Amino acid sequence: MIRRPVICSIAIAVLAVLSVRPAAAQAAIEYGHIATGSSAGLSGLSNKINSTLSPDKKTVSVLTPDKQPGGVTDTAPNPQEANRRALEQNAGQNAATLTLKSVPAKAVVRIDGKPVGQTPLLISLAPGTYRVEMEGPHMEFGKQQLNLGANETQEIELRLAKPPRYPTHIDLQ
Repeated sequence: MIRRPVICSIAIAVLAVLSVRPAAAQAAIEYGHIATGSSAGLSGLSNKINSTLSPDKKTVSVLTPDKQPGGVTDTAPNPQEANRRALEQNAGQNAATLTLKSVPAKAVVRIDGKPVGQTPLLISLAPGTYRVEMEGPHMEFGKQQLNLGANETQEIELRLAKPPRYPTHIDLQ
């Protein structure tokens, strides 16, 4: 014999399942033609979504050395990669070699405020003075100023400090 609380629980579960709309039906209600399989408005909707999510984003295409003119193009490298290449191309023949490590690893490295990659990182730089900052995966932070000489090799390992939980000071204006 089934008891009353069990019957009530089953009835509630059945009502809950029946009241939940299937995903396709919900999509048809919200987006109309998408769930029905009609492709008439898909490209227009895709353009609206893309322009809404990134209105100022422009796709830049460049030919890679292995592609023929008129062939398939690849998108431009990410900003970190572009910044790193620019620094290494300006390094010259007296380039210094810098190895960057952090605790914890996988920290974003910025040289003079520009992101250049994640630790551990090996990079060639022109001799000079640089400001190195690292931001860890959980907002840990570390920075160091360094001078690199011609043909010098340096290894920097920063212990990243946890960010403060509360503001250390407040300026009222």
